[in-house]
Amino acid sequence: MERILGIDFGLSKVGVAISDPSGIISLPLKVIRYNDRKELINSLTSISKEKNVKKIVIGYPIGMNYEKNEMTKIIDLFKEDMQKAGFEVFLEDERLSSEYAKKVMIEQNIKTGKNKELVDLTAASIILQTYLDRSKHL
Repeated sequence: MERILGIDFGLSKVGVAISDPSGIISLPLKVIRYNDRKELINSLTSISKEKNVKKIVIGYPIGMNYEKNEMTKIIDLFKEDMQKAGFEVFLEDERLSSEYAKKVMIEQNIKTGKNKELVDLTAASIILQTYLDRSKHL
């Protein structure tokens, strides 16, 4: 069965989560550090071939006032690149996902300041889980 990737996009690194084969649970996978978009796309394509992924969910940082910002414009371009690479791409509202990830970590007594990659991984997993939970009801 196909799996789905969840992405917490950043300008130099992305947190990546993956669904279980049945598409019910989101699991943190890895953080990818990259120098340019082509390198990132190649890394995601490689993971996708290895893990049988055809769909990608990208966290979409729409403002609290529902207006686009510089980061949403960058993600719109990234979405187009991923579609050109052959993926079905969905955007998932990620407002507060990183803050929620930090809250979860603090509740588990994990320091967030020195564990920024863990924050990215947790945020990616939250973004994907939100999508999976919502898509069950569509």
